[in-house]
Amino acid sequence: MTLMTRTLTLLTLFLALSLAALPAGASAAVTVGIGDQNWNTFSHARFAALGLKRVRVVTPWNVALSRGDRAWLDDYLMHARAAGMDPLVSFGAAHPSRCPARPCRLPTTAAFERAFRAFRARWPWVRSIGVWNEANHRTQPTFRYPEQAASYFNVVRKRCRGCRIVAADVIDDKNMVRWLARFRSVARGARIWGLHNYRDSNPRRGQRYGGTKLLLRTVRGKVWLTETGGIVRFILPDGRTLFPYSERRANVAIGRVLRLAKQYRSRIGRLYVYHWQQDAFGNRFDAGLLDNTGNPRPGYHTLERWLGTRWFTP
Repeated sequence: MTLMTRTLTLLTLFLALSLAALPAGASAAVTVGIGDQNWNTFSHARFAALGLKRVRVVTPWNVALSRGDRAWLDDYLMHARAAGMDPLVSFGAAHPSRCPARPCRLPTTAAFERAFRAFRARWPWVRSIGVWNEANHRTQPTFRYPEQAASYFNVVRKRCRGCRIVAADVIDDKNMVRWLARFRSVARGARIWGLHNYRDSNPRRGQRYGGTKLLLRTVRGKVWLTETGGIVRFILPDGRTLFPYSERRANVAIGRVLRLAKQYRSRIGRLYVYHWQQDAFGNRFDAGLLDNTGNPRPGYHTLERWLGTRWFTP
């Protein structure tokens, strides 16, 4: 071997080792999906134009054992599958839980496992699972019981080998780090973490923000922004208006969260924008990309433009 050949070989080896040492996914694109409870979304022309293939839906933890909930999820997943969607199914409180008021049912580990086994038997093709939606929020029975939420994760990990499992799906409230510390003391083998980062995407004066960066510092593995977006209007249960109607402000929020995901794309694997369309019933929470007549809001066009860049993929 000549000196020139040896030199080239060593340079090639050095380059390969240098690339291997880069953070995993440093140049990877963030996968974008939509969080929405309405399967009619999949047939909308504006939805098809974006080319999205990931959707997220929230359902009661005992959905497979509850006839009405089961029939509803059957319809949703049937239409999702027919449209070529990869659904992320996230569990939450069972009907008619009214946490933090009563009833507020926290299932035992055995009850959750029985329900999850029934879920797997009915929908075995669903391979993306969120163990519990906004588990650290006071409206959830897991709010004061992170160790119990972790036991649910251990069940899902055991019963869903090879699945993509969002271990703890949290909202960026001030209890997030303390809640996760207790969760992690019981959870085994968590690799994906979920975050609803509305404080980062829709900041308000005097409110703590930076939850995305804080979560990335707190946990290892990938983070999915499982619910995020621009709030058009939000009225609290007591009637006070937290966010008055503003499509402009919501559009700014969409851009903000996409820039944040771009900045941390080596760690953020997916981003689910919530939600698709403003409903016709005057819901207190409106973050729709479309208005109630089906016309796109500015946030839709902002998302469309970002999906055309190399940093994001549908």
